Amino acid sequence: MSCPWRQVSWRRLPAFPGNSSTVSLRRSAGCQRKSPAKSVQCSVPELREVTIEENVTPQAIKEYLLHHPWLVREFVEEKVTAEEVQQWLIKKQPNNLEEPCEGKLKKVPSDMNLFTLGSSKCGLPSTMLSMVKDIEDNVEIAEKLNKVAKVIAKGCNADVYTLYLVNSMGNDIFFCKENKEGKIDQIVNGPIAYGQTISSYVAYSKEIVMESDILGDERFPMGTGMDECQTKSFLVLPILQPDGEIIGVLELSRNQNSKMFSEENKQVACMYLSWVGIAIHKVQVCKGLVKQREFNDFLLEVSRVIFDDIVATDSLTEHIMMFTKSLVSADRCALFLLDEDNDELYVDLFDEGLEIDGKPVFARKNQIRFSIEKGIAGHVARTGEVVNIPDAYSDSRFNREVDLKTGYTTKNILCMPILSQGTVIGVVQMLNKKGAEMAFSSTDESNFRMFAVYCALALHYSKIYSTIQQSDCMLAVTTEQVAYHITASTSQHSRLMARPLPKVIPPDVDEFHFDIRPYTNIFPELFIYMTFELFGEETFDLPSLARFILTVRNSYRLVPYHNFEHAFTVTHCMYCLLHVTQGLFSEIEMQSLFFACICHDLDHRGFTNSFNVKFDTPLANLYATSTMEQHHFNQTVFILQLEGHNIFQHLPNNVYKQMLGHIRHNILATDLAIHFDNQKELAKICLTDNLCISNPKHRANLHSLLMTASDLSLSAKYWPVQRETVDFIYEEFYQQGDVEREHGCEPLPMMNRGLKDKLAQEQVNFYKFICIPCYTTLHQVLPITQSLLESTKDNYLQWERAMLGKSTLMWSVDSSRTKENQ
Repeated sequence: MSCPWRQVSWRRLPAFPGNSSTVSLRRSAGCQRKSPAKSVQCSVPELREVTIEENVTPQAIKEYLLHHPWLVREFVEEKVTAEEVQQWLIKKQPNNLEEPCEGKLKKVPSDMNLFTLGSSKCGLPSTMLSMVKDIEDNVEIAEKLNKVAKVIAKGCNADVYTLYLVNSMGNDIFFCKENKEGKIDQIVNGPIAYGQTISSYVAYSKEIVMESDILGDERFPMGTGMDECQTKSFLVLPILQPDGEIIGVLELSRNQNSKMFSEENKQVACMYLSWVGIAIHKVQVCKGLVKQREFNDFLLEVSRVIFDDIVATDSLTEHIMMFTKSLVSADRCALFLLDEDNDELYVDLFDEGLEIDGKPVFARKNQIRFSIEKGIAGHVARTGEVVNIPDAYSDSRFNREVDLKTGYTTKNILCMPILSQGTVIGVVQMLNKKGAEMAFSSTDESNFRMFAVYCALALHYSKIYSTIQQSDCMLAVTTEQVAYHITASTSQHSRLMARPLPKVIPPDVDEFHFDIRPYTNIFPELFIYMTFELFGEETFDLPSLARFILTVRNSYRLVPYHNFEHAFTVTHCMYCLLHVTQGLFSEIEMQSLFFACICHDLDHRGFTNSFNVKFDTPLANLYATSTMEQHHFNQTVFILQLEGHNIFQHLPNNVYKQMLGHIRHNILATDLAIHFDNQKELAKICLTDNLCISNPKHRANLHSLLMTASDLSLSAKYWPVQRETVDFIYEEFYQQGDVEREHGCEPLPMMNRGLKDKLAQEQVNFYKFICIPCYTTLHQVLPITQSLLESTKDNYLQWERAMLGKSTLMWSVDSSRTKENQ
């Protein structure tokens, strides 16, 4: 009923009790007191004159207002602020409300004040604080909201309240019903959409709906979805968090014999739900922080357990499945690994729901494989997408036959990929969410994505370790095979032991120009002879020395030039150098130089360092610089480690390490790329007369120069030997050039068979820029090596003659030596 002020514009009020005077009233926005007399004259023409006798008491006015309450309401609405009203109500003792019962309210007095909620003497603020505290104390959100819904329903004088929750995926709403134990059961009520129930519409639109009749409303043609024949009016409100996310819907209704909901009811309900949303958000944030801390602890435990046992793939799979179930509270879990070669997923570890001491136990059975074109797991493996199915049987991709065979009922599924470097390496499928939640949530997805990073790392490195283990096994087999083929046979060793020294010692074996070609069949004997000459017969164990030199010989490949004959030539030159410089070097230095020479080209393949780098060979991948030289040293160590081959076994451990360090330095010095800088540095030192043999740096430079001089010693042999040797060198070069041409690369001129006529010119340059500077510097340091420099210059002149087209066939030792010609 509308206010009486709206029914008449002019009205004479009845006399106050105990007062015979009349009061004339006319609606006005204001008036002005004319004089302090007993009457007040309004300044506006329309205003009426009000005459009040002095004997009107406050009690009489109260009695009057009691019989005319509409006047109080009108006055308060026009003259009193909301803050003042709230202050009044805080001081007012709230009325007691009746308790709700199973979602329905008993009759509440119709004149109950909307603000007098709860039992606290402090009124509205106290009630709100009590509700917030109650929300923080409760565990389940359904129980929290149900308790709040009761309070709001009482305050709004609702006959019936119904609470709905929105699931975390935002697709469905659930009807909340309180069971006998006081817990809340959640029943699916339908999808969140326009054109469903009124609660579905509010969850969809997030709007407040206050209607007296919902029959025929196209927004919610299904009404409440329940029997509402006794219902007259509705107040349906969304329960929102501060970020706008909807968590539920509160549906209030009144029966036909009750008044409709008012704006005040709506405002009070909104106010309380706002506080509720903030409180729940706060609780969720706090719980989120706690969960994040728990999740961090979980990941640390995952790291410790998984990476401690990363080598064992079977155990790793069990750990991943166990942690996955715990992480998302899944009832069952399956881990499918991807076979990229066959585009198949495979699994041999199965979760049958068994537990021992509270921990899941997985059964290992025959491996099952299926194409990635099949099933939900296959879809995830193909696309890398996450598949979260709240209701498995409503999804067409779900294969029900599995449930029929196993007797297990699948309710919901979360299937997620495990990615490594952007590629799917596995798929984890989780079934049936445990606990109060009806399905896997977005939080589960987020947490698993983080966990999946650790899974991917563990699986990736487990695979690498497996590959390494397999490679180690293959390497062990290959090493044993190589050792078998290169190690001297018992018969070879016995023959050498029967005659370790040559029957006849060549007369010029101690000369630099010694021609080794006639003695290829007794190289091991000559090597032992030179060893004894330099270091004595008692220094090395003869059986070990015999095995060592025979295995070294077998380790050289049959390439045109860098073969065992070349190694022996280099070793002979070093023998001569050490022989003529007795007392200059220590025993360890001499041994490291001598044995480095015999090993300096072990397992040479006939290709240069630049070739290995250009074609990215396995050796180039192993050694970034001095590729072949580093390989030669490692082969040396490999031979020394073979049983019965360690010729340095008599040395103390620290001296043995020092020996290997010297040998490594000496072998690497044969790389011409290192030689150039070393020779220039040493030449500069000699030029300034600053050479000091006792200086470790100068001494190391000299070791390197001795190695290069020995490696180039064929250029200092007599011309016939030198000329023949060059043909072998260039045949090896041409073979490399042929291989380069087969791979579509143009070889260097010195390796191009089509440019054989340039050989003499290339040799002239080789002598001019490499050989002569090397032996010149060596002569400056060790004048006793003059013959090497003279022979080198003599051969240089012969190559100049060849370049000019002159004959070199008449060369003789007596008439063609550089010294005589000068």
